[in-house]
Formats: sequence, structure tokens, C-alpha cells
Amino acid sequence: MNLVGKIFTVLIFVLSLTFMSFAVMVYATHKNWRLLVENKEASVGRPKGLALQLQDQKEENDRLREQIDQEKRTFEAEKANAAQARAKLETERAELLRERDDLLKKQEGFEKDLRTEISEVKATHQSLENLRKEVEVLRKDIRDAQADRDKHFKEVVRLTDELHQAANETTRLKEVNKNLAEQHERALEVLRKFGKVPEPERYQDVPPMVEGLVTATPAEGVVEISIGADDGLLPGHQLFVYRTSGALNTLVGKIEVVRTSPDRAVCKSLREWAKSNIVKGDRVVSQIQ
Repeated sequence: MNLVGKIFTVLIFVLSLTFMSFAVMVYATHKNWRLLVENKEASVGRPKGLALQLQDQKEENDRLREQIDQEKRTFEAEKANAAQARAKLETERAELLRERDDLLKKQEGFEKDLRTEISEVKATHQSLENLRKEVEVLRKDIRDAQADRDKHFKEVVRLTDELHQAANETTRLKEVNKNLAEQHERALEVLRKFGKVPEPERYQDVPPMVEGLVTATPAEGVVEISIGADDGLLPGHQLFVYRTSGALNTLVGKIEVVRTSPDRAVCKSLREWAKSNIVKGDRVVSQIQ
């Protein structure tokens, strides 16, 4: 075989493979149109026929149309309800707007009242501050007045005590004066009975009828006795001193009044009459016994 025959042999082999591929492709793309249209049962690789699919699609389309109509009716009903609700909401909105306007007016009134009340509160606060200061001043005045009152009260108590003491003293002095008046009358009666005149200067050197005790001997020759000016003693009066032992009275000495006080007297011992030392407790009399 020559070269040309070999070439043709190879060419024929290639063309055979090509035509075989075309045949396989044609077989692969070949369809059974009747079965494609009228197939009643779907299986693997074979779907339901197109006629049945079209019928199913029509039924689905009718169902969807019915559903659409139902949805439209529902939509229309909901639209009507929405319109009613909208109208109701519009009415409520208008009512709320009126309420809002009323509330705004009330708020303005409240704000105005609040500003007025704030001004009044500020004025009240200032007034309270002034009153507080005034109260502080009044409290200070009250404390001062109480202190002054306490001071005057103490003074009144002191004066009242003094007044009561003075009243008691006045009562006592009236009683003393009454007794003295009675004693004066009796003394005048005695003087008239014994022919004496009521002139005390004539009897200044004569001590009254008194009796007392020696209360102390502070120094030698000095004697303190329990009777004084209230008993009628005067400086210069001379008194006798006795010492009592049982029923026996013994003359101890004679003393002369040097200085007197209302209920005491200081005397000096007269040496020429000294019988023994004068001691505390000795009796003092104005008449020799």
C-alpha cells in the first residue's frame, strides 16, 4: 500500500468516528413528543406530560384566581375597615388636637400661676427671712427682759423679805413700845408714889434694876457681861458681882461699865472692891445684896 492509500485509510477512520459521534448526538437529542405531551405518570427521567402539566397549571391558575378574588374581597373589606378606622382615627386625632390645645392653654395658665406663685414664694421667703431676723432680735430682747426680770424678781424677793422682816420688826417694836408704855406708866406711878421726878438725867449714875451673868474675862481686870444698852446700862454704871454656891451668895467685887452694845457690855473691875478673881458664870446685879 502506498502513501496515498494510507492517507485515505486514516481519513476514512476519522470520518467514521465523526459520523459515529453525530449519530450518538442525534440519538441523545431525540425525543418522544407524544410521550412528552401525554405522559400520565411521572417517573425518573420522564416528567408528567405537558398536557397534564397544562391542565394542572390551569387548575392552579383557577385556584390562584379564586384566591386572588378572595384576597381582593378581603382587601376591599380590610380597605373599608381601614377607611372606617382612619375616619375614626381622624376623629380621635381632631379630638386629641382639641385636648392638646386645651392642655396647652391650661399649661400656659399653670406656668403663669407657677411664675406668680414663685414670685409669691420669693416674697414669702424674704418676709420669713425678715421675720426670722426680727424673731432673733425679739428673742434677744426676751432673754434680756427675762434676765432683767429675774434680777428685779430677786430684788423684789429681797425687798419683800426685808419688808416682812421690817413688818415683823415693826410688830415686835409695837409690842415693845406697848410694854414700854405700860412700864412707863407704872414707873411714873412708882415715881409719884415715892416722890420722885421723871427726869432721867438726875439718875444717870444709878444703874437700872438688872441681873445678868459674866460671860467672859478676856483680860485681867476686864469683864464681859450678858446685859447691855437694851437693859438700860450706860457707861459709868457700877454693878456688883456675886458668886452663888448653893444658897450662899458671896460678893466677889464691883465693876464699872465701860462700853455697851444692845445685849452685851464690857466692864472694868474696881480694885478697891475686889474680893477675889471674877470668873465666867458669876452673877451681876445692880443692888448690893
